[in-house]
Amino acid sequence: MENLTLEQLLKLAQQSQDPSISIYLPTHRAGPDTQQDPIRFKNLVREAERQLQERGMGARDAADFLHAAQKLLEDSSYWRHQYDGLAVFLAADDFHAFRLPFGVEEMLTVASSYYVKPILPLFTNNGHYYILAISQNDVRLFEGTRHSIGQIDLPEDTPQSLDEALQYDDPEKQLQFHTGTPQGGGRDAMFHGHGAGEEDQKGRLERYFNLVDYGLRELLQAQQAPLVLAGVDYLLPIYRKVSEYAKIMPDGIEGSAERMRADELQERAWPIVEPYFRRETEEVIAQYRQLAGTGKVSSQIEDVVAAAHFGRVDKLILAADTPVWGVFDRESGKVLHRQEGRSDEDDLALTDFAATQTLQNGGTVYALSQKEMPADSPVIAVLRY
Repeated sequence: MENLTLEQLLKLAQQSQDPSISIYLPTHRAGPDTQQDPIRFKNLVREAERQLQERGMGARDAADFLHAAQKLLEDSSYWRHQYDGLAVFLAADDFHAFRLPFGVEEMLTVASSYYVKPILPLFTNNGHYYILAISQNDVRLFEGTRHSIGQIDLPEDTPQSLDEALQYDDPEKQLQFHTGTPQGGGRDAMFHGHGAGEEDQKGRLERYFNLVDYGLRELLQAQQAPLVLAGVDYLLPIYRKVSEYAKIMPDGIEGSAERMRADELQERAWPIVEPYFRRETEEVIAQYRQLAGTGKVSSQIEDVVAAAHFGRVDKLILAADTPVWGVFDRESGKVLHRQEGRSDEDDLALTDFAATQTLQNGGTVYALSQKEMPADSPVIAVLRY
């Protein structure tokens, strides 16, 4: 089972094969309704097969095309371990299935690209953050949203512990490490000593955290998402001091990071980042209103889509509950047709496209409901130029 990360989202959005199938299904964690989940998925797969044949694909070819979805359907153990939603993406030689920690509307699209709008709000800037759980013996990085959390593999040159980071240092004989804790205890590995010994240990921790921060730099350098630190209280200010990442939250999750489960980290991190997200969204809306009439903002979807494609959008606010479909000519940079509902000729979700192009070009995206939007439009943009 794959982890749904921002990198994975961008790969899905960039995929352009005809046909591309996107399936969304609300699922159930327990109870009798779990038995209905595979039945409803089977019906969606059958409908996909019918639509493929309508598009001119032969019956055998359509069945072969949907083989990966059929194989998933037959995996009974998979269907016994669901979350609240399921997203499946399928094209020629490409298949992805993601359990979702939130419900989605049942939906099937057969188009020339994947439809990622229902999962896009998970990775907008008003909900996307990182957690670095760090101790002297362990380093873990997580990517979180309001509803989910997933662990990220560390870059190869990131040390996994203090000993690994400083394995070539001379041993600090004047310090004695106390690494054992009583059963059920919550303390990280502590050091004993006074004066110069304590300063030496602080220096070792700074070198360790410098190496961790350097290892994460390539992964996080293009990110603007907040980072929450988790660990025992005396470690967190040391990491903040040496780190070059600009958006480390001033508050952290204090306690033994090694003992914290992913869901516990997510639950404790959200109250730390939520006020930050709220303030930032309010600031972007204020900026949009201040620049109204200057040519540096737009609420016209045709202009916003083109600007996002050409890398001109710095900040995009998206109405997550108002999809707009249409046809976009990438050569001319013009929207040829658009409408709220999807027709057979509208293969591109224009709001998806604007959001993923903005992310790809280093901009930030914010997701609101249509009633929260500062203009009567499904998208507004603050432009770079």
